[in-house]
Amino acid sequence: MTKLVFCADDFTGASDTLATLARAGLSARLYLTAPDMSEHKDDVGHGSPGSDPGSLDAFGVATSLRAMGVEDGVATIGKLSSQLAKARCGIYHFKICSTFDSAPETGNIATVADRYAQSVGAKWKAIIGGQPSLRRFCFLGNLFAGVGAGQIHRIDRHPVMANHPVTPMSEADLRRHLATQGWSSVGLIDFTMIRQGRTALIAEIKRRIATGETETLFDVSDENDLLTIGEALHEIATSAPILCIGASSVAQALFPSFPPLPQNAAKASRRAGPVFAFAGSRSPLTAEQVASAQNYVKYRVSPSDLLDPDAVNLLKDECLSALKDGKNLLVSLSDDRNHTIASHDLAQASARFIADISRSVALGFLLIAGGDTSSLAVQALGIDSLSYVADFDAGAPVIRAHAQTHDSAQNSLDGLPMLLKGGQMGKVTLFDNIANLAIAKA
Repeated sequence: MTKLVFCADDFTGASDTLATLARAGLSARLYLTAPDMSEHKDDVGHGSPGSDPGSLDAFGVATSLRAMGVEDGVATIGKLSSQLAKARCGIYHFKICSTFDSAPETGNIATVADRYAQSVGAKWKAIIGGQPSLRRFCFLGNLFAGVGAGQIHRIDRHPVMANHPVTPMSEADLRRHLATQGWSSVGLIDFTMIRQGRTALIAEIKRRIATGETETLFDVSDENDLLTIGEALHEIATSAPILCIGASSVAQALFPSFPPLPQNAAKASRRAGPVFAFAGSRSPLTAEQVASAQNYVKYRVSPSDLLDPDAVNLLKDECLSALKDGKNLLVSLSDDRNHTIASHDLAQASARFIADISRSVALGFLLIAGGDTSSLAVQALGIDSLSYVADFDAGAPVIRAHAQTHDSAQNSLDGLPMLLKGGQMGKVTLFDNIANLAIAKA
């Protein structure tokens, strides 16, 4: 029986949720489109388990909802969730970014979640407000986030998220933030209630539901809060389906597991062939990671050139030449903020470029930095699903692509190891750490 079904608003967080579930011992797979729940199928791709969602403990679908406008978002989740509802699962999860960055017009969490809940028959929604493993904390309804290994900031004073180019966070109180997106009466279960224990928390949730509360935000200040919340949610879901909104902390709450261990990174490997890395994120951490990478041929491309057919074709030729010579390649967007290109258009152009390169040469590893870029690029690749390989860096596991096709270009992607990371994720040495991975034996 399927224990959890999730829909992710981007691919970087989706891969982290996939890793969280696998780490807890669940069989799990991440699909690019809603899987067919009507019949069982044989896996003709790389690795036998996973093409039949009915055989899995958990499965999810990764999307680019985070970058969509309201109308497109509702249409996308409506079609998708009507398929996911066929799993008849007790707990559904809408995976969002751990920083909750969203806006009424772009990546609207509340409106999309309402449509998701309607499809799966969930009358009550649980909003999990923090992810301590990534240094995200919700305290008295207010969200805080760390910067790398440094200082923790209230989200509306966070040096990156308060100035996000698409969805800047100007409000730390998540109830107020979500009110602008359509939820005007979100309730709060704060840390003092959670620490009264499982029995008291279950009684409080049931009381809220009985009074007609439909959205409830939970504080999360440490891992113990998550454990108590997870136990309560399992109990509530025995009576009726529920929808949980939050980052990978939802999976951590529901299926406790050991945190990523440093030695688990030793299980990661790459295929024979060069590494292709693309940095679409322009966060300070990603910029530092790009600057510190030593084991790559580097190309820096301006946003305007990426949308210029002549310029991009010239860049493709140079990139393919380097990759076919067996050299690792790192392409990054320049920090040119004077252009007038819409963020979504730039992410789409980046995705086309990544897909064209990846289908034209046999890669040993694909690394993409940037949430929107990762989401659109993986969709453009034309693969079917992704599976977990190994922990590698906080919030950034190694995953594997699966392509069930007889097309030669797509076959070269089948089994390709990948890492998709958000702008704030990973060690400074991440790119070189990937380049230094051992090559798996054939």
